[in-house]
Amino acid sequence: MSSTVLLPVKNHAPWARKVAETVREVEDEDAEPVVLHVFDEAELASTRANLDDSDGLSVDDLASRKSGVGAAVDVLTDGGLDATSRGIRRDDRTADAILDVAESADADRVYLYGRKRSPAGKAVFGSTVQRVVLNARIPVTIVPPGPA
Repeated sequence: MSSTVLLPVKNHAPWARKVAETVREVEDEDAEPVVLHVFDEAELASTRANLDDSDGLSVDDLASRKSGVGAAVDVLTDGGLDATSRGIRRDDRTADAILDVAESADADRVYLYGRKRSPAGKAVFGSTVQRVVLNARIPVTIVPPGPA
């Protein structure tokens, strides 16, 4: 029985690779990983400008061009998993976008990279990871920081 796992990644290849390596080690070969990149309006516009694209590419296509997404997909496909990339535009809370995609993709698990941050830093700057963990209806695995 296949399961869908969601890997929301930033445009930072070392973090994305670490999460993908964890998924590759933990999940069965029939897992269906979805690598997600959440765009805000400014990043979406700059990505289109950098690619000289005037609304021709879908948000999913744009996500597949991000280095973090590409790094994660490469690790997963090299490990024999059939990974897909997905993009979503969201200007408010990234965590809410992740939760929405997890629900719409009928994901069974979410894997997130967890940076070291003090409790005060979480309170002042907010924490996407914390919000996803507290509000997800499915298991969330936090991949701890480590050597890149």
